[in-house]
Amino acid sequence: MHTCHSFVKKGSKALSVLFGMITWCLSFSWKSAKLYTMVRIVVEILTPVLTIVAVFIGRCIINILAGQYGASDSRQVLIFLLFGLLAVAIVRRSVNKLLEYCQTMHEDVMEAKISLMILDSAIYADLEYFDNPQYHDKLISAHRDSFAIKHIVWNTISGVSSIISFMTAFVMLSQASWLYGVILLIAAIPSSIVGVRYTKLLYRLGIDQINERRRMEYCKSVATQKLYAQEIRLFQSGNMIKSRYKRIWQNLFTIRRGVIRKRTILVGALECLPEIALGVIVVDVALKVFGGLATVGDYSLYAGLVTQLFSSISILMYSLMNIYDNKMQLENFNSIKSFENHVLETGTKPLDSVETIEFKNVSFYYPGTKELVLKNINFCLRKDEKVALVGLNGSGKTTLIKLLLRLYDPNNGIIRINGVDIREYNLSSLRSNFSVYFQDAQNYCFSLRENFTIADDEYEDADQRINQALLAADSDDILKKSANGLDTSLTRYFDDDGIELSGGQNQKIAIARTLFRKHSAIVLDEPSSNLDPKAEHVIFESLKKLTEGKMTIFTSHRLSNVFLANRIIVLDKGCIVEDGTQRVLLNNRKQYAELFKYQQDKYIDFE
Repeated sequence: MHTCHSFVKKGSKALSVLFGMITWCLSFSWKSAKLYTMVRIVVEILTPVLTIVAVFIGRCIINILAGQYGASDSRQVLIFLLFGLLAVAIVRRSVNKLLEYCQTMHEDVMEAKISLMILDSAIYADLEYFDNPQYHDKLISAHRDSFAIKHIVWNTISGVSSIISFMTAFVMLSQASWLYGVILLIAAIPSSIVGVRYTKLLYRLGIDQINERRRMEYCKSVATQKLYAQEIRLFQSGNMIKSRYKRIWQNLFTIRRGVIRKRTILVGALECLPEIALGVIVVDVALKVFGGLATVGDYSLYAGLVTQLFSSISILMYSLMNIYDNKMQLENFNSIKSFENHVLETGTKPLDSVETIEFKNVSFYYPGTKELVLKNINFCLRKDEKVALVGLNGSGKTTLIKLLLRLYDPNNGIIRINGVDIREYNLSSLRSNFSVYFQDAQNYCFSLRENFTIADDEYEDADQRINQALLAADSDDILKKSANGLDTSLTRYFDDDGIELSGGQNQKIAIARTLFRKHSAIVLDEPSSNLDPKAEHVIFESLKKLTEGKMTIFTSHRLSNVFLANRIIVLDKGCIVEDGTQRVLLNNRKQYAELFKYQQDKYIDFE
């Protein structure tokens, strides 16, 4: 008894969840485009009614032609019925075209809304998730399964239409025999049950294979991106990449083919049952005509109604199967929300400018790891300071910058700006005070102007400031060579008139964008890694002028650049090991002096 109650409870809960999803999808559809949704619902309800009317008129016409009625006014009635049948046909054709138009437009609108939802999920997700393979699996899966929303809407409307069609046909058929509808319904159930089972099985298989499919897509992207084109030709690695792609595809295909083969055989066999039932019913109606229990028009009517009934049952079962399938896909689509952000909007205070920065006992390890990247970090910076963060790769320099910008929150300790915990500041206000050059900074396949205004779109004299930033970053020559000035597209990925930049030129543009942005503190993470000596000198000389009176933090492996700094903080394995001016650190003869000597020894006096 308890088991039965538990089963009923689970079934009730499942139906409640399903109904909730259908309601959510219909609500989403209505909010996306009210007119298209309304027209589709009305047309879907009207279509089966028009079909039944056409079948009924056809019955009357056949009876008149067969002489079932008196001849007194049969000609006028026949002409009237024929015009009526023509009118129904025209209306059906018109509403079907209207439905086709509204469905296409509606799905376009919904697809755009869904894409924006996915963009929101990616744009506002914590940075930590971009190092999480499960997140990437879910994101790709969400892209793939996003169509479930519009499909649930379509299948729900189609299902309602088929229910109306079924009920109308069933009631009219009951005049001949109520068994017709029951027989067809029972015959359609087995194939539907098996279809649902395999739908679920194939979907689960798709989820299990998503990581391998991402590997396939990665191979394809490597082969088609300019970034790897030179190495593929040099290393002659194209065949290896193709072989890897083919091997993964073959494994996935073999597994999927086996499941689909079984589904095709079983469902195909079971789908013969409704066809057999349909044939039996039509034969029974024909025998009644021969026996004088029905007219020729009745045969036409009942055969049409049986076909309509069978069609409505098939559509209803198909819609229910798809709704069930789409239910799983919608659940997977919504599961992207399970990745909850940890860097939350916790503050309301505005930040007008950065006067001081303090790290107090800050420790941090990246999510999913146990090793501390930063260990008990303590330092305080003032507005007038130019600070260089120095250390070997992996010492924690870039991580400090990420914590300062609240791309991550520390596991222990506190970070203050102007004496206030940065978590008390409005997140947008906090970040808007910083302009940052990240060491892996990328330019966009937009116009040159848009590459700057994407960093800050509040300047009224944007073009003038862009020119000044390009000059400061020793990249004004790029503008002079651009065919369309600031409207020139970076790269020829979309535009034949675009310009292709070298690694150093790309870095100059990224630095210029950093200088263009309004800020009260500037952060430069390895700003000279791809620069030639001349560009490096020009840019750092410009930085001396442009950062006057502003807090400046930069990291660099080239210790010759630290002349800009009046303070140097040396990190080693996540700890601060030295802190002071260059003169003091050289006199200390510790780690900084050792690093400095490594580079100094490269410059040998041959005289």
